[in-house]
This record gives sequence, structure tokens and C-alpha cells, in this order.
Amino acid sequence: MIAPVYCAATARAFRRAVLPDLPDLLAIEAACFPTDQMTARQFRHAITKAKGVCLVALRDAVVVGYGQVATHARTPIGRLTSLAVHPDHRRFGVARALLTALEEAAQALGCDRVRLEVRRDNTAALALYLRSGYTPFGLYEDYYEDGMAALRLERRFPLRDTVPAIVPTCV
Repeated sequence: MIAPVYCAATARAFRRAVLPDLPDLLAIEAACFPTDQMTARQFRHAITKAKGVCLVALRDAVVVGYGQVATHARTPIGRLTSLAVHPDHRRFGVARALLTALEEAAQALGCDRVRLEVRRDNTAALALYLRSGYTPFGLYEDYYEDGMAALRLERRFPLRDTVPAIVPTCV
């Protein structure tokens, strides 16, 4: 198991997801998304086989959130495929810190930007992404199971001389 990187100032830690996290990931998924939920099989793939990184956020050693960035060898664009924080642990800065950790991981994997899709009616997530420097660049109509459209957002990273660690230090 990979040891978490701990941030004493915020009582948060981040580490790569491992298979024993699966029940927690599924519980967070069910609590956060009424439709379009990731399955156990999809999480297993993200943890063990997918190119990219799947991180969990911990508060007091409890998994309270997760995020996943997928990468592809032929493009410098990372894709944030999912980010969720359990409703009981929102409003503590976990989502913002987790997003930062995922962005740093994407950069360490060679990405010069990250793209994502977000439900057009998910005002909280949309506000987080816009505050974090993401800009809209497209729309997918009828994207989600219930017919809701998805806004496409992108954040380009500034050029760096150094490559950050895959799991960030205190964020």
C-alpha cells in the first residue's frame, strides 16, 4: 500500500487508490450521483489497469473522496473522468485540494492540460472548476442518462522547468 501524503494544516491526505478502497469508492459514488455511477468493474480497472491515476482523499484516515485522471500515450491531454467527495465531507476544501492533486499528477504524467465534462446543472462542481482556472470549450447535448447536457471544460497548465511528484505534497 502506498503511504498517504499528509497535510497537517488541513487534516487531509491523498494517495493512490487500492482495491481495498472499493467499498468506500462505491459508497461515495452512490451518495454523490443518482445516475451515471461508476461500477465496481470500472473502479477496479481505474485502480489496476488504466493509464493515469486514481487518487483517494482521506480525512482522519477515512476515504472521503476520490478523483481519476486518464491519460493516453498519444496525447498530452489528461481527462478528469470523475471527482467526488462524500456529502458529509463537503465544504472543507477537500474537492479543491483533490483537484489540485489530480492536476499535479496529470502534469507529472506528461499532460499539458486537463479536460472534463460536467453536468450543466451541477452548479457547485461548475463553480469549483471555473474558480480553478477551467474554461468552457464545448457542449455535449443529451450526455447523461437522464438527458442532461454536459459542459466541456479545459485547463491548460503553465510550462514548468521541473516535473512535480505524482502524489503532491501539502496542497
